[in-house]
Amino acid sequence: MIRIILIRHGSTAWNTGERSQDRFRGIVDLPLAADGLQQAEATAQRLVNVPLAAVYTSPLQRARRTAEIIAAPHKLAVQPLPGLSSMDYGDWAGLLYSEVAHRWPDLYRKWRRNPFSVTIPGGESTASLKERAVAALHHALSLHRDNSTLALVSHQAVIKALICALAGLPDVAYWRVRQDLCNLSLLDYEPESGMFDLSGLNDICHLGLSLPRTTGDGVRIILLRHGQTAWNQGAGEERFRGRTDLPLDGTGIAQANTLTDRLRHEPIDAIYASPLQRTRQTVAPLASALDLTPEPEQGLLDIDYGQFQGLSRSEAAAAYPELYKLWLSRPSQVRFPNGESLDDVQTRLKSMLDRIAEAHPNQTVVLAGHQMVNKVLACTLLGIDLDQVWRLRQDTASINYYQRMRDDWRVLCLNETCHLFEPGNAPSLRPVDGYGPTV
Repeated sequence: MIRIILIRHGSTAWNTGERSQDRFRGIVDLPLAADGLQQAEATAQRLVNVPLAAVYTSPLQRARRTAEIIAAPHKLAVQPLPGLSSMDYGDWAGLLYSEVAHRWPDLYRKWRRNPFSVTIPGGESTASLKERAVAALHHALSLHRDNSTLALVSHQAVIKALICALAGLPDVAYWRVRQDLCNLSLLDYEPESGMFDLSGLNDICHLGLSLPRTTGDGVRIILLRHGQTAWNQGAGEERFRGRTDLPLDGTGIAQANTLTDRLRHEPIDAIYASPLQRTRQTVAPLASALDLTPEPEQGLLDIDYGQFQGLSRSEAAAAYPELYKLWLSRPSQVRFPNGESLDDVQTRLKSMLDRIAEAHPNQTVVLAGHQMVNKVLACTLLGIDLDQVWRLRQDTASINYYQRMRDDWRVLCLNETCHLFEPGNAPSLRPVDGYGPTV
């Protein structure tokens, strides 16, 4: 496996954070602002002990300078790749979003619906940007062996397009995935299969923010996976847990306390948890710190594995060889004997989301669930097929952050775990081994 760390450049004078006052930057060659340099330094410190094999960059100076700062502690020369350059916005370059919306109202609305279907006047389309960015990435991958870690520094539009293309997301997900300045997003590439897994999205904890900032009045959901149990990978032989009511082990309890430290200053209005004790134990310290009472939520209950429950992978493969193979290759087609299917899980999650969005407008809510439940929810909000659950990683005690925006959802971060590790240590990006479908 080759790990790819996608990094957006630091701030420039044209990164205002307010869309109405934001400008189409694209290939306008802007330098980093003072705060952009600070963001790049913080990102370099986050990655200082990660064994980077190479640092690739867009040729534009805001990305190149960010890359140089990140590469310096590793004594690496940055390698520019023209395919990682920002979008050519043609006649829109340098204009405010509001100016473009006024001068090209129909085209702007079409671009906001599906940027891959629009060619910018005098510029390029997001579809052509995606093609050149994917080609650039594959060129970089061809130069490295298995177990390498590569850093690629680029731009918001490029990274969004790459994530959509490589993680198998639909075009509409372009607007759903968040890409903050100097964030880290993680892709894991398996050369043998040619597949990419999305192992993390929009991690910004090294920038001094607990969670990405939000605007708007839709409900905000902080989705947690429970802490470690004796049946989780890392504690021993992993088993199909499902409805088995396991307690947290010592590591899981420590993870729950660390989650509390990470989130105790967030404006959290309510906490919901799966009724199983491993999720209730995970949110108990946070609920105590915030003086909230966690509410049991059946929609978050782990998948019912039926006859698979309690089995190890090898035991399941021996007892149900064909069904186990199908679970690894086409999980959406599996209904566990005397248990549930992923479609069953998705149906109850959709109902839960509607109820929580209606009950908590403009509020922040914590949900505590399980690996497979959280994966299905991520697939649902990203708009991808349930057969892709293996391509989305969910570590124990990880944080995911979503926001309802009108009738759609925004994915603000996925599988963020930096609270579990000491700053500057390589494990903050998780080891490159031990990957693959997990139960």
